[in-house]
Amino acid sequence: MKNICNFTKSVSRRFVLSALTTSAIFGLLSFNPAYASTYPERPITLVVAYAPGGGVDSISRMLARELERVLKQPVVIVNRPGAGGVIGATSVARAAPDGYTLFVGDVALVTAPHLMKSVTYSLSKDFDPISPLSSAPLVLTVPITSPIKSLVELDAYGKKSATGMTFSSAGIGSTPHLAGELLKLNSKANYAHVPYKGSGPAMLDLIAGRLDFAFSTIAAARPFVAQGKLRVLATTGTERSAAFPDVPTVAEAMPGFKVIFWTGLLAPAKTPAAILEKLNVAVRQALETNEMQEALKKTGESTNYLPLKQSGDFFAEEGRRWGNVISEAKIQVD
Repeated sequence: MKNICNFTKSVSRRFVLSALTTSAIFGLLSFNPAYASTYPERPITLVVAYAPGGGVDSISRMLARELERVLKQPVVIVNRPGAGGVIGATSVARAAPDGYTLFVGDVALVTAPHLMKSVTYSLSKDFDPISPLSSAPLVLTVPITSPIKSLVELDAYGKKSATGMTFSSAGIGSTPHLAGELLKLNSKANYAHVPYKGSGPAMLDLIAGRLDFAFSTIAAARPFVAQGKLRVLATTGTERSAAFPDVPTVAEAMPGFKVIFWTGLLAPAKTPAAILEKLNVAVRQALETNEMQEALKKTGESTNYLPLKQSGDFFAEEGRRWGNVISEAKIQVD
């Protein structure tokens, strides 16, 4: 019996040592520049935190096609919608940091931890930024029947209103909602948020005059502007939008006001630096193509590539800025 016990202990020790050795070798390979130089050697997965067919999904599929061409490996889209993007983001935060599972996120990635107590990921601790992908301002619109013709007039109406002027969004914590709250904080006017389940119903009620104004994406508003159903008062970028070059920015009346809807590519934290650099260069090459730039232009967006260091600064600053707005406006989702 004693010999059997000794044999069992010996086998157990050998098994543990073998497992540790294998793990150590894998770790060295994962972070070895030579290993990174052969990356990628198999398909890459891009996780999208929304259902197929939306704006972020469309950009992801365009990016996937271009990355396949640059990296010479298949790039597969996996949609993991739910909880305002949190489910998809969390799945990538917990994935192996080997460059084979990446996340295409939007503004919700940085706002969710400030809006929801249940969010378990940290932008700074659980993700390594690769690069922003696209960016676009929002547009501030009113019904075409509205007497309001400018942002200055909207501000004046809002400050005089006893009952409060209403603005809509696709939901609490969405970028258009946060834009409205930022406008309210800047102007001190009497504005009241009316959340909807999706941009479609919100736009229809705005057109019908049941709401006073709204922020929305260019893609959502432009058809109704072209049909003469909505009037654009301002855009929210730092410069005038190419889609509406004659329309002023909010910042022209309220210096410092900026709201950009963006998408970006990120990897799980502790992904080897050499792999991050290779992906960053691949994103630049993908975004430089005429196909990518023209496709984004049609939706009022533009490419937004940044080198690795500036990418980290970009995501961190967006997180800080929106965290301050959410805290000051006292917005909570759960």
